Amino acid sequence: MYEIEDIPSIPDQGQRIEAVTVDCYDQAEELAGFEVYFTDAMQFPFAATWRDPDEPKHAEPINVLGVDNVDERRGVLLSVERRQHGGKRRRLPAEQARADDERSANAIILDDYRHWVNELNGLTPGFG
Repeated sequence: MYEIEDIPSIPDQGQRIEAVTVDCYDQAEELAGFEVYFTDAMQFPFAATWRDPDEPKHAEPINVLGVDNVDERRGVLLSVERRQHGGKRRRLPAEQARADDERSANAIILDDYRHWVNELNGLTPGFG
């Protein structure tokens, strides 16, 4: 068993996700595991890029300030500051953020979460 802040150092993504979701019986519990992963293992604030899936060419620089909320339908929502818009703040789904430092623990955590959402049916009603 790993300490939550040590999980990003595990080389294999599958093993990291398994460590985050250990003893989880459904998606709601897995999402709660990711909330702890975000709040305990990430270092806020950090520079990132917002990629909106509805606009393929959208790539906006942001500062991620922290976890704003966790919702069973929308998942982990981050509080961000839009650098090109005078520091205007907004919330966005964590899977839409990519840490600028691609080797950081923050980037690994965001990648793990994005994989869980997009490839492992996280946040999909009827799975898990």
